[in-house]
Amino acid sequence: MAEEETATKQKINFSGDQVKKAAQMLEEQGYFTKLDFPEMKDYEWTKQFEERLRVWFQDSKDNPYLYYERFDFVGGDIDSIIFNMDIIKTREAALEKLGEVLNEKIG
Repeated sequence: MAEEETATKQKINFSGDQVKKAAQMLEEQGYFTKLDFPEMKDYEWTKQFEERLRVWFQDSKDNPYLYYERFDFVGGDIDSIIFNMDIIKTREAALEKLGEVLNEKIG
């Protein structure tokens, strides 16, 4: 089964502009969401994008601690955030920020 999953998982190519925009947001405000990148509605896209950003930062003088998290909100909505733990220090703070930005209620 794992082979099938690996075989069907397509590598997503990200534009240089997407990566630069995300890196700048992570360095300046510490996070981004689907409001910044509508593609984040797709789990696989978001997961691969976070991995691509890790590679980007490994090659730079800055190497923030990136974290990708999916959170459940009241009403059943599930949304994602990629954040810089050097700026947003905890998962709880990331949940609060995501709820605030997306106007979602935390249970």
